[in-house]
Amino acid sequence: MTNPLPHHPVTTAAERRGRLALLGLALGLAPMPLLAADGTITITGEITSQTCKINGAEPPANLLVTLPRISTTALKNTNDVAGATAFQIKLTDCPATLDNKNLKAYFEPGGTVDPATHNLIAYTTTSPPTTAASAIPSTGVGASDTFQSVQIQLTNPDGTIIKAGAPLAEQAVQEVKASKAAGASTADATLTYLARYVRTSSNAITPGKLHAYVQYSIVYP
Repeated sequence: MTNPLPHHPVTTAAERRGRLALLGLALGLAPMPLLAADGTITITGEITSQTCKINGAEPPANLLVTLPRISTTALKNTNDVAGATAFQIKLTDCPATLDNKNLKAYFEPGGTVDPATHNLIAYTTTSPPTTAASAIPSTGVGASDTFQSVQIQLTNPDGTIIKAGAPLAEQAVQEVKASKAAGASTADATLTYLARYVRTSSNAITPGKLHAYVQYSIVYP
């Protein structure tokens, strides 16, 4: 007499899932999270070989802007501004192909730019730099170093506010056309901007020295 076939009890789908889950735990495997894509981010860009000298030097070129010493009374109310100081980014020896083309600066986002106000964060210091920094320092620019109630605001020559750290199309940086003198083989342009103090809150301002930083890039057509 032959042995009957072994009996396999019928299991439900729920029971099978439970056994698989237990098997996964027995093997030391963590359950896989359920992932659902909400969209795709496409990033585009372009890197050009067209470059200009900046203030007579090959990039990167660093600038030092010294604002005047002002009184706290010049910044009595929130959003008051004072001490506007012009600075220039002089572009020379640009390729002749840039003649009559628009150029401008792009003020990069970063840890020293306030993403809410688009101003430069001011930091307290006892010894402000006397030369242009080659890079944003790694010390003295933390949350505990923040200068209270005052930031540094960038503007165009006509006073319109530049939103540092915002996307390029939203920064409102004015463009300047490069020009090539008759008989010249290269083009030039001078970008002029202003930096100024701005009061950002009604909290008391403690007098003292400050410093601020922002990185920039030249935008070529």
